[in-house]
Amino acid sequence: MTTGKTSSLIETVYDSALDHGSFGALLDVAEQTLSDGTEFHRLADMRHTIERHVARAERLLCALPCQANDPQPENPRAAFILSADGCISEPNALAQALFGVRQGQPLADLDLNPDQHRALMEYAGGHSAHAPMLRLPRKDTGKPFLLRSERGAAPGSLVLVAVDVPWHEKANQAARVLYGLTPSEAAVLGLLVEGHSPQDVSALRNRSVETIRQQIRAMLAKTEAAGIYDLVHIGRALAQTSLMPQSRERVERTDQKLVLSDRRLLSYEEAGDCTGTAVIFLHGCLGGRRLPRQAEAALRALSIRWIAPARPWHGETSGNPSLLQDPSSYATDISALADHLGLKSFTLVGFDAGAIYATCAADQLDDRLRRVVLLSAPPPMRSIRDFAAAPRQQRVLASAARLSLPLLRYLSVLGDRKLRKEGQSAFSKTVFGAAETDRQACQNPEVLELMWKGHFFHVAAGNDSFINDCRLIAADWTAGHENAERPYSLEMLHGVQNEILPISRASKFAMQTGAQLIPVEGAGHILPFSHWQVVLSHLAKSKDD
Repeated sequence: MTTGKTSSLIETVYDSALDHGSFGALLDVAEQTLSDGTEFHRLADMRHTIERHVARAERLLCALPCQANDPQPENPRAAFILSADGCISEPNALAQALFGVRQGQPLADLDLNPDQHRALMEYAGGHSAHAPMLRLPRKDTGKPFLLRSERGAAPGSLVLVAVDVPWHEKANQAARVLYGLTPSEAAVLGLLVEGHSPQDVSALRNRSVETIRQQIRAMLAKTEAAGIYDLVHIGRALAQTSLMPQSRERVERTDQKLVLSDRRLLSYEEAGDCTGTAVIFLHGCLGGRRLPRQAEAALRALSIRWIAPARPWHGETSGNPSLLQDPSSYATDISALADHLGLKSFTLVGFDAGAIYATCAADQLDDRLRRVVLLSAPPPMRSIRDFAAAPRQQRVLASAARLSLPLLRYLSVLGDRKLRKEGQSAFSKTVFGAAETDRQACQNPEVLELMWKGHFFHVAAGNDSFINDCRLIAADWTAGHENAERPYSLEMLHGVQNEILPISRASKFAMQTGAQLIPVEGAGHILPFSHWQVVLSHLAKSKDD
């Protein structure tokens, strides 16, 4: 079966389950008391028809080969080997392009001064402990490029590796995401990093020198650089760090493990200031538990210790069957983590499905809990009509969770396959559909990256994570949690433009629970990723009050 036919099949399955007319009919039947045996059988027949359709499609999809989403290869640094006889060996493609070096070329062709040549030879021969640096002119611009030297595997050989990397598209994107540079400003920064003066940039971009200087002043303000040299250093750092593959980044930020008393495994990560105010973040079913890079830098500046456990069934954390009947039992895991980390007090922050766990568990925690902050909190679902105004994807998943667990399981598997087959570029359309604010937020490359990699974090151990979150979101989980006497403050941040959970529902929920509602203008559902500045500012403000 071709990819096109596969995509069409998947769409057909979704359309059969999500058809507006059929959905409306299902709502009408489900909302009735079903005391009439005829109506009950009609509902069962409709449900079984959909389940058979989805099951057949799943069997077909399982017969198809699954394509792996391999990460893109890392762009290499310019590098080559200087053999013991003074000849260049194994220059990589970037070294050949930048410096014009070739296999077997003698070192003398690089036109080094005598002091540089002697320093290299002494270090290669073991007569000096100081590794020399080498400046080579770029073939395209003539600007100098710095290379570091280290002893090679062969006796008397050296490996020369570029310290800098050429400006590239990922660096351009990073400058725009992290510092809010315009495309034009990012292009100017790239030329400055390449070694060009403002006058050079003016000529290359066909702009006046004053225009370029205005753009430099704007970049100095946005990056808080002390001057143009500091700005260039920031650009050089962006060019290097944005090439690091995500797998390496995850290794550097260690994923820590805690074995709980019932022998289950709890995985968690930390970021920010290890001596700062402790915040335990309960992630949702979108985006994973990571924040944007600039947000994690802000945590340190705000003296916040950000602790992000993987909730049961997510990442490497073991499932917890008791949560299916009583989400407040998650307090046991939170208390164990707080004990393990020696927390004297902490704030609990919950996003999306994590907000439900935060609300339910909070009343079971001891007086170390000072504050609960809910982000895009799903109100209890007392009727499937509560989701009637939600985008189609969320509407049907919520209904399936109430009406048919097999249907929900099939839809979750199909959804995962659909995402993997269509890839990252189609993620926001597939997941958010008509939720335009969240789709626009995903135009930010880093937000989209977090959403995409977050999906694989959520389903690392299978689809139970998604299925159980859907079941909780679609339930009336509020027993004992409305208008309760609390020794902690309860606050809700909610996007004004949240199409998935309209703020009108959040306002009603806040009144029922006695929570303080803080509307966030311009934000949709994924506000911890799109509007992290508002979230962290609120936490810092609350901390100081």
